[in-house]
Amino acid sequence: MAEYTRLGSFLVAQTLAAAPAAKIHRAFTTSDGAWERHCLLSVFSDELSLAGLGSRWTEVRKAADQLDGARGFGANYRIETGDPVHLACDYLPGRTLAQILARTREEQVPLGVDHALTVLQSLAQAVVAMHDRHLHHGVLSPHSAWVTYEGATLVLDAPVAAIVKSLLPRTPVLRAALEPGQTQAPVRPFQQDLFALGAILYEMLTLEPLPAGPAIAGALARATLKAAQEEAAVPGEMLAFMKRLLLVDAPFDTAPAFSGALERVLFGGDYSPAVFNMAFLMHTLFRQENEADAEAVRREQGGSFKAHSAPGGTAPGARGPGPDRGSSRSTVYLVAGGVVAAGLFGGMFWQIQQGNRQHQIEQKSLQDKLAALQREKEANDAKLAEIAKQEAAQKTLEEMFGQQAENGGTAEARDAARKELESARLKARDLARQRADALKEKQQLQARQTAAAAWAKAAAPSSAAAFNAAAGTTEPLKP
Repeated sequence: MAEYTRLGSFLVAQTLAAAPAAKIHRAFTTSDGAWERHCLLSVFSDELSLAGLGSRWTEVRKAADQLDGARGFGANYRIETGDPVHLACDYLPGRTLAQILARTREEQVPLGVDHALTVLQSLAQAVVAMHDRHLHHGVLSPHSAWVTYEGATLVLDAPVAAIVKSLLPRTPVLRAALEPGQTQAPVRPFQQDLFALGAILYEMLTLEPLPAGPAIAGALARATLKAAQEEAAVPGEMLAFMKRLLLVDAPFDTAPAFSGALERVLFGGDYSPAVFNMAFLMHTLFRQENEADAEAVRREQGGSFKAHSAPGGTAPGARGPGPDRGSSRSTVYLVAGGVVAAGLFGGMFWQIQQGNRQHQIEQKSLQDKLAALQREKEANDAKLAEIAKQEAAQKTLEEMFGQQAENGGTAEARDAARKELESARLKARDLARQRADALKEKQQLQARQTAAAAWAKAAAPSSAAAFNAAAGTTEPLKP
């Protein structure tokens, strides 16, 4: 049985990555005890919280609003200032670039130049997009880059990055962890981000962290394509590009100059970015994690989490009883019409009040049911949308693995692609089954909504009809 932890509006399901600044979790929100929406939740370190990250949350919100929905960043950022502070965005299954580099070292899987260029292209676009919005990252590292299983790369921590940069003097542990991507030279913020980009590219090509400042020039001169398990030197255009990024040669002064050189590196040589190849690498390195994540997501979408409801809610019917208006009106009848009339009308009035109260309770119950059905319908629609996204991604993977199975370079590569193709087809069939179940559930919910709405309308008699019903006559009663 999976264990979940409540953090603000979110249920934390699983830790996906642990970075120096934050841990990234798979989490989700709930509505009325049912799954509502998955997200990637970054929970920041105690060191950053103690340094004052929570007090700078207004700046983070402003940056998130500027970046929300832009290509290369998370979507639908949601910020909460609880303890610890945390930042959420839409869920995209994947892992950090730091985890990819660690896994390739452990399993000795080649990290090709085309993989490095694919990540470089996305990170560079994100850096330029921030520059265009007068924002800068400042602490870009392999931990900042989130690579999806479909081969896309995002910068998830962009809204909070500049604040983290400003807090580095008060966070010695984090400062030491991020040191390879930081230059001590007095440069503009944009050039600092390009320096960090150069450090990431160097590590993706060599599988070695960038050395300290004075040793950079010598390291570049000796650099080979070790990550790709090749002895060849880094291609000349790529090496010249890295030297400018890393301030060994003249740095880039403007974004257009940087973008022009980037285009030549990406598409002017023997290597070029290929998202399909990156997706294939991700499925090779993290196949078990991918399957486990997908199964956990499917299970959570259909789960019940009433036991994990957010604290502080008010239970239905928690309000105290209102004033007893029946007794005061009975007193009026006593004074106006005597004991007999008071008894007659008081009894009838009590019956009416009881009937009205029962009617109100029934109406409230029906309205609650209608609201619950609407929430179920919205959750089901979100589930269908999520399944549609996954089916589109699986279709892309099937096409990619189909091409690899037919045109792969080696027999081993073609065999591996065939296995991945079969796995992708199995998952596609499972998604089709989930979609059919969700569509059936949608039809049932619509039928239940229609029936409940009709019942609520039919169960709404007028007060005069209720009065007459209580008196046992169809004629209006007159005092």
